[in-house]
Amino acid sequence: MRNEQREKSAPGGHAEEVPSRDGEPLPRLEDGGATTWPYEGEPTKAPPLEPGYTLLGRYTVLGTLGQGSMGLVLSVYDARLDRRVALKLLRPWSGGESRRDEEQARFVREAQAMARLSHPQVVAVYDAGTLEDGALFIAMEYVEGQTLRRWQQGRPWGEVLAQYLAAGQGLAAAHEAGLIHHDFKPDNVLVGQDGRARVTDFGLAWLESASVDEPREAPAQLLPAQPAVALAPLTTRSSQWMGTPSYMADEQFRGQRGDARSDLYAFCVSLYEGLYGQLPFQGNTVAELRAAQRAGRVAPPEDSQVPAWVTRTLLQGLSTDSAKRPSSMKALLHALADDPEKKRRARPSRWALVGAVGAAAGLALWVWARPQEQVCGRMELRLSGVWDAEVRARLEQGLVATGAPYARATAERVVQGLEAYAGAWVRQRTALCLSASQEGRPKNSGLLMLEEACLERRRGQLRALTELLSQSPDTALVRKAVEAVQALPPLEYCEDAKALTAAVPPPEDPVVRGKVEALQQQVDSLRVLLDTHRVQEGLVLADSLLPQVKAAGHASLEAQTLYLMAWMREGTGDYRATVDGLREAMGVAARGRDAYTLAQASNSLVWVTGNRLRRPHDALHMVPMAQSMVELADDDRIRAFASNSEGTILMAVGKHEEARQAFEHALALRKKVWGPEHWEVASTLHNLGLLFQSMGRVDEALEAHTLSLEMRKEVLGPEHPRVAESLRDLGTTLQEMGRFEEALEAQSRALALKQKVLGSEHPSVADSLSARGHVLLDMGRAEEALEAYARVLELNLKLLGPESPLVAWALTDQGEALVELGRLAEAREKFTRAMALQDKVLAPDDLGRLWPLLGMGRLSLAEGKPAEAVPFLEGALKMTLINERAGVQFPLARALWDSHGDRARAVELATQARDYWSRVDRKADAERAAQWLKQHATSRR
Repeated sequence: MRNEQREKSAPGGHAEEVPSRDGEPLPRLEDGGATTWPYEGEPTKAPPLEPGYTLLGRYTVLGTLGQGSMGLVLSVYDARLDRRVALKLLRPWSGGESRRDEEQARFVREAQAMARLSHPQVVAVYDAGTLEDGALFIAMEYVEGQTLRRWQQGRPWGEVLAQYLAAGQGLAAAHEAGLIHHDFKPDNVLVGQDGRARVTDFGLAWLESASVDEPREAPAQLLPAQPAVALAPLTTRSSQWMGTPSYMADEQFRGQRGDARSDLYAFCVSLYEGLYGQLPFQGNTVAELRAAQRAGRVAPPEDSQVPAWVTRTLLQGLSTDSAKRPSSMKALLHALADDPEKKRRARPSRWALVGAVGAAAGLALWVWARPQEQVCGRMELRLSGVWDAEVRARLEQGLVATGAPYARATAERVVQGLEAYAGAWVRQRTALCLSASQEGRPKNSGLLMLEEACLERRRGQLRALTELLSQSPDTALVRKAVEAVQALPPLEYCEDAKALTAAVPPPEDPVVRGKVEALQQQVDSLRVLLDTHRVQEGLVLADSLLPQVKAAGHASLEAQTLYLMAWMREGTGDYRATVDGLREAMGVAARGRDAYTLAQASNSLVWVTGNRLRRPHDALHMVPMAQSMVELADDDRIRAFASNSEGTILMAVGKHEEARQAFEHALALRKKVWGPEHWEVASTLHNLGLLFQSMGRVDEALEAHTLSLEMRKEVLGPEHPRVAESLRDLGTTLQEMGRFEEALEAQSRALALKQKVLGSEHPSVADSLSARGHVLLDMGRAEEALEAYARVLELNLKLLGPESPLVAWALTDQGEALVELGRLAEAREKFTRAMALQDKVLAPDDLGRLWPLLGMGRLSLAEGKPAEAVPFLEGALKMTLINERAGVQFPLARALWDSHGDRARAVELATQARDYWSRVDRKADAERAAQWLKQHATSRR
């Protein structure tokens, strides 16, 4: 359409600043040590405790074992117990009064916690109290050996696993005693010379029944330069925020009181590090670490001999969602010790097994019947942290806090959509759980496993979206929120056996499969960033992710990543790079036999070539190939997208009837896939309206635009920017019908809505100003139109730069208004500038060249130069669409007649213009053409 500008949201997101204490990075841990943290200034020096110095008349100092943020650890001789012990001191000189109170409270809590435990895998506590100078102390078992971090270096995976299983027994014992450690890591496990592991340093522990203040988000701190080394403990004035960042679970970062599953998470991080020599989640700052953790971006191990069953169990324990982790340390340890190879070797003989089964038949039936319903009836717990009351509240608050006029309406629709999706997920997951076994025997284990994997991936995609929507307020995100919710992949596909079995299977190798599954979660996060137009943020993530994906060697996953990256570049306006990326994705998808991604990429290439590169004829030649890819994929989502893309290309090359069939096919498919009320259904209706308008079928165009407008109001909210888009095109149709007052009212509403929700300086505001100016010009209010066009030119120069094609269109509009006002010299200057700019930035056959050609033709007629007008108008006629043709035919008829050209053709052209204007009820234009014909048709020579 004339002067059409496609609305593009500014790339969302912002650089996150992660401050550190005094601007310095946290200190690197060296085998469990930590530098004293400068709270209210540097601590004073501790009084010397030389060997031989006696404390309480009982403890003789033998030496210093270490110094940390809590004070000193001494090696002492206990005369009363006649043994060597470790004495941990908290000195009152370590800070100001408020800080001292907090440290003392933590110290006492450690003593109380450890004294309650008596377990071979926990360091024993013998005594606690106050020294002569007021310092607190704990006397504990002296372990001659090393930390687990040092012990595990260079050892085989089996030995490392066995030692962690032993340490885990100590942690499980603490949990049974009602204690949470809160800072489990390999530095807080001691391995004695006897080889026995003992958990120590319960300084951050508290009772599960202890009350806490309202939780707050943990502050961001800089991490050390060595990402593979544990970060120093993160401590603040509030004791709720304590731990070591690399080992802290998501709930601890969010300021919540951790539980046994938080310790379980830290245990899995530690074991992962011990087995693979690297932390699972990496980054140089806490923000980067958190981003990797939230996205499930596990750093894949290289050339590991660790079996897949261990990896799978660890990945479950590393879940950001605590509900997805094993239920307890005991359950985790059982899973890690459940070696399937040992089970196979220990399998009893057939007859022994029969006897065992016969003896336990009644018990087995009872055990199966009772827990199965309990487990299957609690599937909503698997959405804890994904979609629950806390996430819902945080998401609503974030959306509304943007202050956008449509934010509250958007929040309501987003919550409604997510509630429906989550509810459907729970119902489908519960049904799958209940149908998975009949008396404990799978009916179709292969298909059921595919369905379960599909639903788990949908849960991950839901998590990625809710985490993004729950972030800090972002107005650009609000505009895309409802569309992103509706873009969540349909759950019905997880029940479709044909779709499940047609998908690319996961790698057979269990280690590779674990890597690919972890990377798939991050690729799904890219999809969410694209759906919410966070393209700059997405490209940064994709650039770091792509090398890992390529290294995994799974072509389908690589093709998906390349495809999403290509569309993100489209969002930045780099259309050439988009085309290159789509072609690369096609090649990789073909190699990986991924028909779905191949069809997506090939049809996206058609759309971008035709609509972004403005080469519709080239795009049309690609359609047969893209259609064959669609049939290979055999997916209605792709069919709908392909038909919609094809319709836009056919409309651009003037094949209107074929375009109508393509759009109507897309409309039917989208209603089938997404339901009748979906933003993609509204978009296809909008396209149909544009097509009918270009065909001159204005009544049908009006109906389509009205339906699209009402659907967008309902689905997106009455003040959403896409509602303004529909109002604009509705106004254009009313203008085409000669209903100028209604058209002006619609364009004014569109303009006011855009200014309200987007601000006064936005490319889409310039678009509506231009559309309103066109109506004013048709109404004979040229001065007002010229004023609107001047503002459009100002905005386009400011927002898009002096070489944007939209600058040429704004100049052309000014020229036309100046012609109407009789200011012909000024008009010629505008048209000349517009054509010079188009020669620089547009292809020779670009449809945008129509308007300056038409303007120069009309200007030449106004100047009394009909012969000069003819070539301009003939060029415009070759480019014009049906609904715009009468506006070119009539001035060309006049130019041909007045220049003594082909007068028979002149009459024919004027007749066609009159008939069209009569059909669309543009009475004034039709009467003008009729009067000209009355004067000239009978005097042809």
